[in-house]
Amino acid sequence: MSKPEYANLPVWPQADTPCVGFCSTNLGDDICMGCGRTLDEVDGWLFKSDEEKEAIWNRIRQAGVGYRWES
Repeated sequence: MSKPEYANLPVWPQADTPCVGFCSTNLGDDICMGCGRTLDEVDGWLFKSDEEKEAIWNRIRQAGVGYRWES
């Protein structure tokens, strides 16, 4: 059996955004229950530098908040 075409695609070390498609900040939460970011972090994500994004990723990983970190 041959490998599927997608088997040779590159594997990214992490997603470009922590977003998981469920944002609770628009429901009034200070921290999103989906990804663990604040509303300001969600709104400004596209305009943040790589260093700022990495700092946010590190914070939410350490805090373990959001559905992304639940098993």
